[in-house]
Amino acid sequence: MTRVGNLLRADFFRLWRSKSFWACMIFQVGTGAFVPVSCYLYAIQNPFPSSQHLDEELLSFLPFECILAALFCTLFIGTDYSDGSVRNKLVVGHRRWEIYLSHLVTCTAGYLLMCVGYLLPYLAVGIPLFGFLQKDASTVLAYLGATLVLTVALTSLYAMLAMLISNRSVSAVVALVLSFVLLLSGSYLYSYLNYPPTYTQLTYDPVTGAMVEKETKYPFYLEGTKRDVYQLLCDVSPGGQVMQCTAWDAPNLPLLPVYSAALTVVTTGVGLWLFRRKDLK
Repeated sequence: MTRVGNLLRADFFRLWRSKSFWACMIFQVGTGAFVPVSCYLYAIQNPFPSSQHLDEELLSFLPFECILAALFCTLFIGTDYSDGSVRNKLVVGHRRWEIYLSHLVTCTAGYLLMCVGYLLPYLAVGIPLFGFLQKDASTVLAYLGATLVLTVALTSLYAMLAMLISNRSVSAVVALVLSFVLLLSGSYLYSYLNYPPTYTQLTYDPVTGAMVEKETKYPFYLEGTKRDVYQLLCDVSPGGQVMQCTAWDAPNLPLLPVYSAALTVVTTGVGLWLFRRKDLK
């Protein structure tokens, strides 16, 4: 355990000096302070009740965080490859699983700090403008808990890619493409699940000469088994979880951390297995 502790200390020392980490952190802090101000200005111009709640954008950092995590993990771990540090750690006697887990823990900590970097300024600026959160504490904690486990799952996914692809530029591109695929697929699934069952159609009545409103079945509304399959895919996929948590609209909220934890275990296990067989010459 002493060797793991030494690796963690070295990685956290690199984290505090990482330009990519601080660039992401500055972006998150700036976004957290800017979002409530922009929402407040919008609420003044468009005084709708729903636009005046602090809750609305509390978790809106998740889509951006999904992209930032891809960049941060690949650049942070890729630097270790490009500097030759990974090979040096093996030469001095560190085991591959120790190196892998040290990077995973460090990247997870950095990712969580970025989340806090958004939430603290958001609340600090937003509470004086909007007041406290409207949702009850149990709901807020449940969504924050799901977000926390999702954060760990995303980090484990990107860390696996970064540990298996030695070239920093290639791993960054692959992780970025994956992040956009996750977000787009999640948005697709979530949008289909939110189509209304019916919509109001205006038709012309030639007898009365008036326009008549008629409720018509929405052609894209999902029902039965197909809806269950779409909901399951939306719950399991990280992109689907991002969309549901951002909108505070997760019908199966207690299951989301379970799926995220399962993804973490799978990606970490696969990553460790492949990294042990990776040629680092």
